[in-house]
Amino acid sequence: MTARPATPPHPREAAAAFRLGEVSGPVVVSARGTLGRIWRLPTTTGAWALKEIFDPGPSGPADALRDAAFQERALAGGIPMPRPVPALDGSVLVTVGPPDDRRAVRVYSWVELRGRDAVPPLATVGAILGRLHALAPADERPIHPWYVRAPEPGVWPDLIGRARAAGAAWSGALERVVPILLQTVAAAGSARSRAGPLVTCHLDYNPENVLVDAAGEVCVVDWENSGPGDPEQELASAVAEFVREPSDAARFLAAYRDAGGPARLVDRGSFAMTFVVQANLVAAYARSALEASDPEDAGRAAFWVEDIAANAFTLERVDRWLAAASSAGIAG
Repeated sequence: MTARPATPPHPREAAAAFRLGEVSGPVVVSARGTLGRIWRLPTTTGAWALKEIFDPGPSGPADALRDAAFQERALAGGIPMPRPVPALDGSVLVTVGPPDDRRAVRVYSWVELRGRDAVPPLATVGAILGRLHALAPADERPIHPWYVRAPEPGVWPDLIGRARAAGAAWSGALERVVPILLQTVAAAGSARSRAGPLVTCHLDYNPENVLVDAAGEVCVVDWENSGPGDPEQELASAVAEFVREPSDAARFLAAYRDAGGPARLVDRGSFAMTFVVQANLVAAYARSALEASDPEDAGRAAFWVEDIAANAFTLERVDRWLAAASSAGIAG
């Protein structure tokens, strides 16, 4: 099984492409996600976040320019986040390295973060999302299928059977969560059942990407997935991700509203995207755990299957969030 290179993506070439000065120290991994790695790149002009993108796709450069423009708009609107750095040629996604090890990279200003266990204030998280939705531009592109199309029901027996046959330790977790996935997707209906105007959304607004920096301020990262979305659906997703106690839902939603957020939770349909993405994640992680050639990728995927199963978004949880919002008079 082939693992990803443990070395950084050609630091000197990257520093030159983004006009960062000379590399001045060791380049080390700061964070690792499903789609990429963050390397801390020290140079004579300071420290930078060198983001290695594992699979930028055929439209990667164009998509990167679009999401960078949205990031600049968010920065101008006061959203706390790293600043994207353009390359010398005006692009934001550059391929570096020798012919046998070409890798796609982006660069951001470096933000020193506290540990991942540092929890941002709930009201602050809600307010930032409200400001982001208030300034988000209209977006006429179609929503990516990932957010509106769940796996076909026939996918699950195959994945369960393969996991059992492989003796996967997480096969039991998969079996337990599949009935929840089928029930929630069916109950919530279509994510576009109330066809409101689409705007550009972050689309990955969760505790992995809303962090606390060394000064104690909240910082929103990982904007590469941003694209067209329904604010109501992203608001519901954020409630699911951040609100643990139902009684806290009203506080989160009030902060969102008071910051200018235009969306409101209405009913279970507000959580359609949440349920679809949950199902797509489980299917994708199960496949990766079974098929990934990189042991680290396979291990991460197995972890997430078990984690989602243990903390699944259920109809019961959604109903409690909706009841709390309604009782506080801030539901749609």
